[in-house]
Amino acid sequence: MQTEDPGGFENRPAYRRIGTYLLALIVLGMAVSVFAYLSSMQVLGWQMPEFNLQTPFRSAGSNNSTPASKGLYLYVSPNTRSYFSSIGGNYDRLLAPWHAYAKQRQVSFKEITDTQALSDLKDGVLVLASAVALSEQERTALQNYRTQGGAILATWASGTRNEKGEWAGWQFLEAMGATSKGEIALESKARYLILNGETPVTHSQAAGQRIWLGNASESLLRFNGKGAASIMDWTRVQDPDRKNEAAVLYAEPSAESGRSAVFAFAESAWESQPYPIYSLVDDTLSWLQRKPALLRAAWPEGKYSAQIIEMDTEQGFANALRFATLIRGINYRGSFYVLTSVAKQFPDEMKQLARDYDIGYHGDTHISFKDQSLNEQEKRLLAMREDIKSILPDLSAITGFRAPLEGYDNTTQTLLQKNAFLHHVTDPNSSEGRLPMFVKIDGVSNENAMVLLPRTQRDDLNLSKEQLDVEQTRQALISDAETSRQMGALGLLSVHSQSFEENSLLVQAFPAYLDYLKANRSSIWLASSSQVANWWHERDRLKLSSTVAGKRVEFDLTVTGKKPLANASLILILPQKSQLPNVLGLKIGMPKATVKRIDDFRAAITFETLEPGNYAYQAVFN
Repeated sequence: MQTEDPGGFENRPAYRRIGTYLLALIVLGMAVSVFAYLSSMQVLGWQMPEFNLQTPFRSAGSNNSTPASKGLYLYVSPNTRSYFSSIGGNYDRLLAPWHAYAKQRQVSFKEITDTQALSDLKDGVLVLASAVALSEQERTALQNYRTQGGAILATWASGTRNEKGEWAGWQFLEAMGATSKGEIALESKARYLILNGETPVTHSQAAGQRIWLGNASESLLRFNGKGAASIMDWTRVQDPDRKNEAAVLYAEPSAESGRSAVFAFAESAWESQPYPIYSLVDDTLSWLQRKPALLRAAWPEGKYSAQIIEMDTEQGFANALRFATLIRGINYRGSFYVLTSVAKQFPDEMKQLARDYDIGYHGDTHISFKDQSLNEQEKRLLAMREDIKSILPDLSAITGFRAPLEGYDNTTQTLLQKNAFLHHVTDPNSSEGRLPMFVKIDGVSNENAMVLLPRTQRDDLNLSKEQLDVEQTRQALISDAETSRQMGALGLLSVHSQSFEENSLLVQAFPAYLDYLKANRSSIWLASSSQVANWWHERDRLKLSSTVAGKRVEFDLTVTGKKPLANASLILILPQKSQLPNVLGLKIGMPKATVKRIDDFRAAITFETLEPGNYAYQAVFN
């Protein structure tokens, strides 16, 4: 536990160096104008953007006619206000985003401005908006509030200074489950908040969603703890030196104490993309208030994430059989996207692959489709089908496409749909999240809509450019897959046949990667591209509505279409730690629901088979 400034002066975070600068100014007796001082504060990291959104909170004892939403409080620490004022800052600039959130969401917070009112709170959710400076009296009142069952959402460096503005350490945030690891350098490209899917505090968000945190001068902090989001660069590749760090954290020491959540960024970071942050706040407040939530799971069978491994089969075509042998070792059905002009030269290998694995098209020649005319692209799609038909007369099962060089455009997407392609493996730029997506165009029914499967992991060409050795390649493959698993996302690894020559670097590194997948099969759904695309359509047939009634969650399920739905799965966010519900049918003859614990705060509700029709259930908590 750290109570003193680590390292030298230049290594200290911006918000800790300020006190030293201020003391030096006082000692020297420098008379600095307000304008000059504020300019220096910009350099030190204290400039805060103007939000221009003013929705007042209802203060205790005020005449505001809008009642505060039940159990929601904002604590405006007088010591924090004084501290900001003493350094030329304006605390209201960090409160303004909460005003904007309240206005947009049509809720209100009761504003608490003194320690006595804080001590009188018994339950609910209290927001500490970058409350940097807290006295011992404030800390004690906050600790007592949480011990009695109250919940706290703290942002940025709350509680790291005392009432005099002196450095106090990270103990306050550590008590809420956030262990400090320092801060992210302002020049770092890691400025994106990347969300995990289906967590208690991000349950309405897409796995892997990117939120730009802007270039505000307030440092982004680094924490260890139970996390629901990380700060990464645009590529969403985890820095090995920051493994297991989190930027949105949540904790509950016991069922009797209040829950807590910590955001590792100041409110000034909301300005770039406020609405995704509002959704994050929605989910976080809901969990802190112990409201159960029910959602369709992204993946079947209660799995938390999915993994596809596909091969672009082109040069070194015969190496595909070596790759097939490797993945067969973990009983995995991979996917092969074949360059058809080359595939014609290897008819025996093609027939062998088609017996046990997914086959898709990788184009007729290794030339991008992007910016080619409609007629040219249409001719190429026809040519690649004719190439394969000369080897495999039945093309009905070959419904996937992966553009050569990941080069395609809207014309390509439209032609693929019109020619009955059911999935397209795309580039990493195609999605802000890391889940499959439907692409629907006029004249194509929903059940025939094409599914986009974005490549989400570094391919062998990316890794080669990094000039990694065998062990580094092993670790990179595993790290990317683990990142996808933690996000609850679709992991999609693309490799090339030319990289699988005998004794090649990738052939040596790949077994360890496959061992990782095999060891985590209980949480990772290992599937081919077609299996994932088919599941996304199956999942779309499941419609869910739910209501909360006391200690019950009542929910209705509707299965559309004409065939049974297998392996349907729901995620239930638990109102009490580790307390699983009983799930009971509300009508006679309801199929049995199986409840499976995911962790302390989540459970999966799974159904082996659901026939088309309507179903009604309730989840009852004791």
